[in-house]
Amino acid sequence: MNPVSVHCPAHITLLFSIHDADSRPSHQGSRGAGFCVESGVRVEARISERSFIDDHRGEVAGRVRIWDSDGALLHIEEELASYRMYSDIASLFRQSVSIDESESVDLDIWLELPRSQGFGMSAAGLIAAIDAHAEIMKIDEVDIAWRLSHDYERAKSTGLGDVLALSAGGVELRLEPGAPPSPGSVVAFAAEAPVLLVWSPDEGRHTSGYIDSPDWRDRISGAGEAAVARLREGEWNAARWSELLVESRRFAEASGLLAEPERKALLQEVDSVIGASDDSDSLCASLCMLGVSAAVLPRSLERPVDEAVLDEVGESLRSLGMCAKVTRIAALQS
Repeated sequence: MNPVSVHCPAHITLLFSIHDADSRPSHQGSRGAGFCVESGVRVEARISERSFIDDHRGEVAGRVRIWDSDGALLHIEEELASYRMYSDIASLFRQSVSIDESESVDLDIWLELPRSQGFGMSAAGLIAAIDAHAEIMKIDEVDIAWRLSHDYERAKSTGLGDVLALSAGGVELRLEPGAPPSPGSVVAFAAEAPVLLVWSPDEGRHTSGYIDSPDWRDRISGAGEAAVARLREGEWNAARWSELLVESRRFAEASGLLAEPERKALLQEVDSVIGASDDSDSLCASLCMLGVSAAVLPRSLERPVDEAVLDEVGESLRSLGMCAKVTRIAALQS
C-alpha cells in the first residue's frame, strides 16, 4: 500500500480563558481567539510487514520517527513524551481496529515549528497522526480526528482550545469550550496575509504549568473572559482584526503573562526591531500563548506587508539570537 501523507496547520492563541471544571473532557477547553498558520505538522504513515516490541510500552508497535523544526531527528530516549503521544495513537487504533499482528503502522513526523512555544504543535501532530491512521486503515468516521485529539489534549493537559480552533481555520473566535463540532463553538474568517513567528531558542513553556496553577488560572481566565465578551459583540469578520490586536496586548498585560521577564524581554526586542523597520507603521507584535514567542502581524488585513519585509525583520531578530520563521495565515477549513 502506498504511504499516506497528512498535513495539519499549527495554531496561535492570542488570548483565552480556562474551562475544565466539567468532568467530561469533551466539554472542557477554552474560550479565546487566535489564528491558524500554514506551517504545522506533516505525518506520513505506511503499513509495515514487520513489527517489534516497544521497550517503553511492552507491546507490538510501529516505528515512529520525529524530525524537529531544525531538521534533526529526535532521539526517543531524550524526547520520550513526544514519541509516547504518537505511540498512544497507534495503540488506540490497534485496540479498536482489526489489524494483523504481523503488521504495524509506521509513522514519519516532520515538525515545521518548535514545540512548547505556543504554536499548538501537539494538537496539530495529534490531528495529522489520527487522520493518517484513519485513512490508511480505511476508517470513514466524520470528526474522528477532532474528537480524539481534543480528548487526548485534555487528558494530558497539553492544550485547551487548539483543536477547536484548528477545526475552523483562519482567524478564529472560540465562543464556547469543548470538542468540535459540539459542544465546542467557534467562528472564523479568512485572511490572506503572511506573518512572522519569533521565539527564544532557550525558552519554552508547557501548557500544564499554567492551566494547572490556581493563581495563573484566575488571572488568565479573568482577562480572557473580559476580552472574549468584547470580541463576541457583533459579527466576527476581517473588520475586527485591529480590535483583536488591541485585545491581545490588553490580555497579555491583564493576565500577568507579559510581566514574566522572558516574555517581556522578547516582546521588547521584537518591538524595537519593528520600530527600526521602514514598515513600522504597518506592523505590530503580539505574544503567542503560552510560549516565549511572538507573532509579527500586519496592522491591517487590507494592506498586508510583503513577505520580503518580514524576512528582513526576521533576519534582524536572528542577529539578536532569536529564531524566526515566515509563514501565512491558514485557510478556513472546508
